[in-house]
Amino acid sequence: MKGQVFISKIVPLSIVFGLYFFHPLFNYGQQSVVRGAVTDQDGNPIKNAQITFMDPSRGLKFSIKSKNKGDFIKVGMPPSVYQIKVECEGYFLFESQITVRFGVEEVVSIKLEKIPPKVEEDKNFEDGIGFFKQGQYAEAIESFKNALEKIPDSVEIYYNLGLSYLRNGDIDEALLSFEKAIELKPDSMEAHLAQGESYFKKGENEKAMDSFRRALEIQPNNPRTYYNIGIVYYKNDDTEKALSFFKQVIELNPKFSSAYYQAGLACIKMGDLKNAIQFFEDFLRVEPDAPEAARVESLIQELKKQIKTVQHL
Repeated sequence: MKGQVFISKIVPLSIVFGLYFFHPLFNYGQQSVVRGAVTDQDGNPIKNAQITFMDPSRGLKFSIKSKNKGDFIKVGMPPSVYQIKVECEGYFLFESQITVRFGVEEVVSIKLEKIPPKVEEDKNFEDGIGFFKQGQYAEAIESFKNALEKIPDSVEIYYNLGLSYLRNGDIDEALLSFEKAIELKPDSMEAHLAQGESYFKKGENEKAMDSFRRALEIQPNNPRTYYNIGIVYYKNDDTEKALSFFKQVIELNPKFSSAYYQAGLACIKMGDLKNAIQFFEDFLRVEPDAPEAARVESLIQELKKQIKTVQHL
């Protein structure tokens, strides 16, 4: 009778010891196990990421950190549904949930998305802006290119790089930069305007017009866009349409002095000297200290003489 009892206890113990030795879960006494790894989007391990498991219904909270290879393991969490929060400096917060079951190993793969650096805080970008303002466009180009190596998907950098190329006379490179800016942000009105200016300087007026019209679709009441379209019409000898756009500029922004000047030139081209004088006088009223002020004043006097001459014929 005693032998039977002795045998009945020995057999299950031998099985338990066998399982304990061969199955990893039994290394933790059949407790629940959560293991995993934290990596970036390229699969590189992230160490020292803070992984927090929370069960709000029971007020439970467990925290661990990822190791050098990004791996982590947590043993003995009570079975429940946990919210996971993963935090690491320089990365966006990751949040998800996991169900922990007794005696089961749960494997979690966590990918963190890196927070892009702020363009305005980049030294190369700051230097580029400074060089551009000083008219040192070649230096600005180098600074913006260096900034792109660190922040490769920045609309702001591509836009300013394009402007630097444009002011430096390298129109083809400018267009490549503006195209990239538009690819990254299709609704960038500034990039479309700059692209249009580049095409216009290259003599491709139709492409310039397409860019300006796209900018107008994005921001319908921008006076600069109307002005640029008017310039293209003026260049294409469609003076009447040009004048209509210059008038719309004035309506949108009565202090846009260049629109008065261009409207005056359009009126001269159309033989409307009286209205030309009015536009030029408005130009002087809005910007009396403009560099062109003396020339415009002389032009007004010349137009008045022409009108008197015609009246005496």
